[in-house]
Amino acid sequence: GDAMSTLKADTIQSTGGGAATLTKQSAAKHFVNFDASSGTPTSQKSFNVSSLTDTAAGQFGINFTNNYDDANFSLSGYANANTGNTFNGNMSWGLGTSLIITTTTGTHELLSFLQGGSYVDSKHCDAQGFGDLA
Repeated sequence: GDAMSTLKADTIQSTGGGAATLTKQSAAKHFVNFDASSGTPTSQKSFNVSSLTDTAAGQFGINFTNNYDDANFSLSGYANANTGNTFNGNMSWGLGTSLIITTTTGTHELLSFLQGGSYVDSKHCDAQGFGDLA
């Protein structure tokens, strides 16, 4: 019969000595956690995100360091608490294409708005994407 092998490792490093980078596997290819409550989106932590664009109140562009191979990558995200750590039960969010930013291989948009439709700069914003990098 066929022999099975098991590989167990605590750490895998690239040939350059750093942590191995996932490129074609089904792992998040970008993520960002940012605070926009001051009116300017400020990254708290990110991966493969070069910058955040403040398009308008509650409207942010997320720009990638390394682009996706096409604009059909999968997005998810979240926005809530427009002041301090106070939960606002009327919050909603959106991702992707709008009249403001068109999702491309190098950027996508996160929208943070109240259920009544007005945009708001949120305290807690998260976004991540899955797909193949170029």
